[in-house]
Amino acid sequence: MKNQIQKINKKDSQLVNIESQLDLLLKGQEKNSDKLQIIGEELRRGFIGLALRNEELLKLNEQLKQQLDEVSKELNTIKQEREEKAIRKEARANRKRLPKRDPMTREIYKELMKAAEGPAYIQVRTRLAICILAVTGIRINELLPLKVNQLETLIEENWIAIDRSKRGPSNHKAFLNKEGKKIIKDRQKDFQLIFLMKEPDAYIFTSESDYSKPIRRELITKNVNKRMRQVSNQLPGKPNITSHSFRIGYITQLWKNSNDIEFVKQTIGHRKLDTTSAYVKQLSDQERQKLIEQF
Repeated sequence: MKNQIQKINKKDSQLVNIESQLDLLLKGQEKNSDKLQIIGEELRRGFIGLALRNEELLKLNEQLKQQLDEVSKELNTIKQEREEKAIRKEARANRKRLPKRDPMTREIYKELMKAAEGPAYIQVRTRLAICILAVTGIRINELLPLKVNQLETLIEENWIAIDRSKRGPSNHKAFLNKEGKKIIKDRQKDFQLIFLMKEPDAYIFTSESDYSKPIRRELITKNVNKRMRQVSNQLPGKPNITSHSFRIGYITQLWKNSNDIEFVKQTIGHRKLDTTSAYVKQLSDQERQKLIEQF
């Protein structure tokens, strides 16, 4: 009996030890589970951070790609402009040179006005074009933006504002000299007819049916050059005169009267002195003597 009791107590003691070990194992598992949960949470946060960082890098990469595309486009544009400029430069160098044009003179101007006589609107328009080209020295395409109110200023204040078609000062003022004032005075009837026909803000050089927009440059050039060819064929030596002869004659006369190349450059509205120099010829001994006698 005693031995049996001892065996039972021994088994109970073993059971207690087993239970204690089980408790320790369970507690260890709980601690490990907590640790694993903490590690898992940290890993999850880490992955989220990496994902966000990766998203930022993708956005930054897209921005850099867009900037690179823009820079590439700008470089291609610059390259294309340089190539086009080189082509234009080569074309200018290889272009067929026109025969040298003769300058406009007072005698040729008078013959042109006779050739353009007539009451029709086109004839009035042609005479006004010839007149303004002669007194201002502007390019023929610079006639097109002119409006009727600018004619009023030309008559009343002896100057007209010119919107330069090429490089040079914009809204340049062309002033009349004594000869120019006389020429304008002689064309009063033509001016008055335009003032009666058109409103002050209408264009001067238009078709007969539409005053709201200027005519094409080719048309006004054709009208003027037609008269110039007609007059040239009637003159001794048949001078080579075109619409640009007015500008050549104007610059030539400015140079003769002033002998100041910078003054001529600013008056005509050139941007570079070299451009003006191309128009100016050396004065003859007789021309220089005449200028000296005027001092």
